[in-house]
Parts: sequence; structure tokens; C-alpha cells
Amino acid sequence: MTPIPATPAAENIEQRVVRLLAQWRRDTAYLSSSTQITGHAAYQELIALGPAALPFLFRDLEKTGDGHLWKALTAITGAHPVPAEARGQIRKIADTWLRWARENGHRW
Repeated sequence: MTPIPATPAAENIEQRVVRLLAQWRRDTAYLSSSTQITGHAAYQELIALGPAALPFLFRDLEKTGDGHLWKALTAITGAHPVPAEARGQIRKIADTWLRWARENGHRW
């Protein structure tokens, strides 16, 4: 894994989310273990950003369809909108989260 560089003082929350997502995807692109993918330091840092990161995570989710963000979204929101039968279906997970976000007043 590539170490996460120190956050520049002038970096805003959107820039930080974009940087962390890029780092996470770069470092986990060839991993098959969801535990390793979601345990990555950049992913954990996204979670630590809390609700301020949500608009940018939902924007990314809409753009990429990357349902691997579900664990971060659950950790931040406490919500569990994905039905058991959708587990493992990355696009369906992404669509379910986006629907949940809209229904709960999130804008991005």
C-alpha cells in the first residue's frame, strides 16, 4: 500500500474526499478481499470525515456506481438500506444507496 500523504492545510473537504477516493481505488484496484478493500487507510479516513463527506461520496457513487462505498455510507449514516438479496450486486447496491440518499434529503 502507498502511504497517504499529509493533508495540505488548504485542502477543503471535497478535495480531500476526491484525493482519498483516488488513493483508495489506486491501492485496492487488484484486491478481491472486501475486508482489505474497506480496511484500507484511505477508506477509513473517508469514514472518519463523517457526514461532511456524504455529498461528495454520493456524487462519486452516482458517477462510478461503486457499491464498495456501502460500508463507509453505513458507518457514517447508520442506515442499512440494501436488502439482503442485493448483496454482492455492486450496481444494485449503489442504486439503492442513491435512492435512500434522495429520499432522506441528501443533495450533491
